Amino acid sequence: MYRDIMTVVARRARAGAVILLAALLPLTAEAATNQGTGDVAGDASALTSSNVFTLLSTGSALALVKRAFLTDGTALASGATVPTGTHVKFMIYVNNTSSVAVNDVSMRDVLAALFAYETGTIKIDDSVANCAAASCTALEEAAIYTAVNASSALTDAVDADTATYTAGTKTVDAGNQNAANGQLNAAANKVLALLFTVQVQ
Repeated sequence: MYRDIMTVVARRARAGAVILLAALLPLTAEAATNQGTGDVAGDASALTSSNVFTLLSTGSALALVKRAFLTDGTALASGATVPTGTHVKFMIYVNNTSSVAVNDVSMRDVLAALFAYETGTIKIDDSVANCAAASCTALEEAAIYTAVNASSALTDAVDADTATYTAGTKTVDAGNQNAANGQLNAAANKVLALLFTVQVQ
């Protein structure tokens, strides 16, 4: 049995991939300097097939992107199919293309029923320089993936680290606004990346 990964990714992006800043709970277009485009409050019509969510805040340009990879690092293109039982790595990253750091950034992804989270696979990295444009190239995304994949795995519990997984809601949380994790910051001119592994059911 095969599953259309990117269709599921797009479906989850409409309901799951969320970025929250300290003053925006939930994320809304509060003012001219805080503008959201993409899946805002369930507005799926604004979400493009690239699964890109753009937020402008106090002059810094942030883009939230979700991608899928096989465990060998091969990127899965839109429309790709994989067999049931395949392990897939989801990468969600924030590309901060400005010289303004944004503190207290939180990311949340609620997994679809077709995905089973693999215990102890959440990783976070912010060592890669920002992409040249708001949309990263495939080569830049490969570098982001390599860096975050090489990072140490965090625990799944709510504790001193910056991410957690809640089995009951099938929710991955990074940052401290959705769960009691440590604070995450999007450094100036850097990419903040979150990676975790699922198995296709």
